[in-house]
Amino acid sequence: MAKKSKVVVLFILAVLLVTFSFPVSADDLDDALKQQQEILQKQNKAESNLKNLTNKAQQMQTQIKDLTQKITVAETDLSKKEHAFANAQEEVAYIQGEVEAKEAELTDRQETLRNRVRSIYEAGQVNYLEVLFQSTDLSDFITRVEYLSCLVENDQDILTDIRVQKHDLDQKKVQLVNKMNEAENLKQQAAAAKQYLDSTKAQKQIALAENKKDQAEILEQIEKLEADSKALEAKIRELQKNNKGKVTGTINTWPSYTRYITSNYGYRVHPVTGQYKLHTGVDIGASYGSKIMAAGAGTVIFSGWYGAYGNAVIIDHGNNMSTLYGHMSSRAVAAGATVSAGQVIGYVGSTGWSTGPHLHFEVRKNGVPTNPMAFF
Repeated sequence: MAKKSKVVVLFILAVLLVTFSFPVSADDLDDALKQQQEILQKQNKAESNLKNLTNKAQQMQTQIKDLTQKITVAETDLSKKEHAFANAQEEVAYIQGEVEAKEAELTDRQETLRNRVRSIYEAGQVNYLEVLFQSTDLSDFITRVEYLSCLVENDQDILTDIRVQKHDLDQKKVQLVNKMNEAENLKQQAAAAKQYLDSTKAQKQIALAENKKDQAEILEQIEKLEADSKALEAKIRELQKNNKGKVTGTINTWPSYTRYITSNYGYRVHPVTGQYKLHTGVDIGASYGSKIMAAGAGTVIFSGWYGAYGNAVIIDHGNNMSTLYGHMSSRAVAAGATVSAGQVIGYVGSTGWSTGPHLHFEVRKNGVPTNPMAFF
């Protein structure tokens, strides 16, 4: 009886064990998928922030390039205005020299005439008597007197001419001084404009450096999330081995109506982050909203937002092979659906980290990316 009771107890325990083992496995898978989704949401937020920072950085780089060009123009303009100011200074200095020379000439002429007139005045009639006595005849006397008169008149004409020339030079000097002052003002304006551009450029460069620092911090955060995600992916793959009823298919159907490859599988400079990293698939150029087809029969194991991939679908084809379709505008299948080769699973878009409409297509073996072109 005791032996029979022992067998019954063992049977009950076995039943309980079988009963609770599958729910635990299902719960573990659900929890893992939930954790994966939470990580993807964090990745998406971090990547969105990084994308915003990258866009701002590109805008600042464009602004800095524009400012650099404006500074070059401003430097050329300032150089021209400094040259114009220097020329104006030289012209003013030259005219000033001419004015001073005419003033000296006028002073000498005035002094000579003043001395001659003073001598004639002081000599009075004696001078005329000397002229008379020294003259050979009356005609010679008249000639001498007329000569003295013409000499004085000539000096007066010369003085008048010098005064006119000096007046003209004074007027020209005033004009040149005004021109020099205007050139000085323009030079100061050009210098102020260049200083403003230099200051603005320096501020943009500081902001850009801070932006790059923020990008580096977010990239570090993304890398950590990616590491967490990969670890969780390995756990999910292990849990999925217990799933039954999977469809096994062959990857041999091209997923797009076009075969235009815009970026091949392999290492490249990322168009958004600028990092040199492995491009884990191929980018197929296609028009926005065009159909995306399953590359082979299989089971949809993911359909949703997948971080940098944006709207994405992942199909398990069995034998540890899977395909991923990224940057979709919309998805046509849900997780858990069974699909056939060539079936429409979504539509081309530019979601996630994308610079334009295209399909990002990946093939993975045991979760490790491999060159998709090897299957076609």
